[in-house]
Amino acid sequence: MTILDVRATVANLRTQLLGARCANVYDLDAKTYLIKTAKSGEKVLLLLESGIRFHSTNYSRDKAATPSGFCLKLRKHIRTKRVEEVRQLGVDRVVAFTFGAGEDANHLILELFAGGNIILTDHEGTILTLLRTHTDEASGQRCAVREKYSLDNLSENRKITQELLSSTLDAGLRAAHDKTLLKDILVKELDYGPALVEHALIGAGIESKCKLLGFDAAPGSDQMGALLGALREVDGVIDGLMHSEGGAIIPGIIIRKGAAEDSPYDDFAPIELRQFMGRATERFESFDKAMDAYFTVAEDQRLEQQKIQQQKAAVSKVERVKKGHEASIRALKEEEESNMNKAMLIEANLQDVDNAILVVNSLLGQGIDWISLKKMVKTEAKKGNPVAQLIHQLKLETNQITLMLTFGLDCLEEDSQTLPVTLVDVDLGSNAYTNAEHYYTSKKKMAHKAGKTEASADKAIKGAARKAKEELKRVDTKSSIQAIRKVHWFEKFVWFISSENYLVVSGRDAQQNELLVKRYMDKGDIYLHADIHGAATHIIKNHNKEEAVPPLTLAQAGLSCVCRSQAWEARMVTSAYWVHPEQVSKSAPTGEYLTTGSFMIRGKKNFLPPNPLVMGFGLLFRIDETCVANHVGERRVR
Repeated sequence: MTILDVRATVANLRTQLLGARCANVYDLDAKTYLIKTAKSGEKVLLLLESGIRFHSTNYSRDKAATPSGFCLKLRKHIRTKRVEEVRQLGVDRVVAFTFGAGEDANHLILELFAGGNIILTDHEGTILTLLRTHTDEASGQRCAVREKYSLDNLSENRKITQELLSSTLDAGLRAAHDKTLLKDILVKELDYGPALVEHALIGAGIESKCKLLGFDAAPGSDQMGALLGALREVDGVIDGLMHSEGGAIIPGIIIRKGAAEDSPYDDFAPIELRQFMGRATERFESFDKAMDAYFTVAEDQRLEQQKIQQQKAAVSKVERVKKGHEASIRALKEEEESNMNKAMLIEANLQDVDNAILVVNSLLGQGIDWISLKKMVKTEAKKGNPVAQLIHQLKLETNQITLMLTFGLDCLEEDSQTLPVTLVDVDLGSNAYTNAEHYYTSKKKMAHKAGKTEASADKAIKGAARKAKEELKRVDTKSSIQAIRKVHWFEKFVWFISSENYLVVSGRDAQQNELLVKRYMDKGDIYLHADIHGAATHIIKNHNKEEAVPPLTLAQAGLSCVCRSQAWEARMVTSAYWVHPEQVSKSAPTGEYLTTGSFMIRGKKNFLPPNPLVMGFGLLFRIDETCVANHVGERRVR
């Protein structure tokens, strides 16, 4: 948010929040908080995001399951207090909300620059709690609990003058180099911000990428005069916003990225900035609502991206489980085939395997040490000894030798003759047949294990798929940002719409019965009751005072009155009665007393015909404004 955005939002929020009472505080995440306020029955939700934004919102968002410590601290100090002031501190991007008055006041300060911060102070400015503790590098002032936060040392907006502009450019020229931009110097040294500076440059006919060294900064030059006039125009815009804080609503504009009406949102502003000319725009009656719409769309897009990522993660879990089991089964089957091949190789070379085992065992029996035996095998292999040439490695520490075996060139196909020989480990304590049997046994074990793994893989994959389906369902049903529906006055009561489009309202208890009659029953309405214990007061709101309430609506309201009494449990058919509002009185006869929710009926009671005890449950849909014409006359008087 720019300084102009802050000033416009403060002006709009003052009309909504001043005099409102804080009902509660919620945290949406570690940096975003929602303050619920109420004023004359109207609820206003104030959204604060540290370092980013602040505005009222008409959309509901998911709140944290349990409040954070910072949120609890805010609730402790500002809940139930009235909003006494909303103001911008000087020309800084800092906003102060004052809750309560006098020594009971608390200031909630939102900083929108750098890393941002939300700070709660007492009436003297002593910090009670804050989001981020830090020290200002320029002033050395520490921002921490029990430190003082200055609310009075404010920097005022400096109006542009010829002297101020000349001194700003002269100071920039002294430190300028070839790539220094005029825009950067103005943004750094003046209080306007990038958006307004660019707006002024375009208004002065100067390119936004104009180099400072290429600008004619001489007093009286055409460029200098044009820039000075454009900046004075910006000062006029800021003054207009300052004077609007008395109650005028500042409109807002959302700028789209292109000229098309359906192109994505790009930026927002309280005025039409020249750099956005030619783009499609969407106008709002207040800048506050424009910001709410802009950030809501951005949040919704972010939530949609998170939803897509969660869906991908859920699907990838199933794929990982599937691939993991497939790899395990593949490894077991490869081991099974390897054991089968080694057993067959031993059987195809029985004599050679027995000879190798016999030779090695006999040499070991003669007391030859292992090192000498290994050298002897290598020497004999070089001399062409067929038995020594079969031995690839001696694994005497495990009582094994590794043999190089093949099925014989005469038994191999032409393509297989070029393949390397197979290395087979044989046990020196067993003969060839026993070694072959050992590999056959291992092969059976691998086959059995592979079968069990396949069976468990099916269960594991189905379980992972079921969990992924539940996760996808949870992601799909997870509430996101939704527009807040306006709650009507009658929704706190029991109510229904009759077949002839009349609103029928009844109290939930004695207090609501009293409230219905005293506050909401008007001339032309109908009062219904029944002479049976537990019957609730019913009011038919007559929207057409010149005509009487039709009989069908009276019958439906009477049926509701009887069904919501002890007659329902007793299964007793009885009748309700109706009277006009002027017949209902709270004045009891002399010597009598009327309890809460009870009334005296003076004059004739109009009893309705008995009805069967039947009630239904329905859903009421709110249709779009464009579809209203299609449903005209559906609930007409019969």
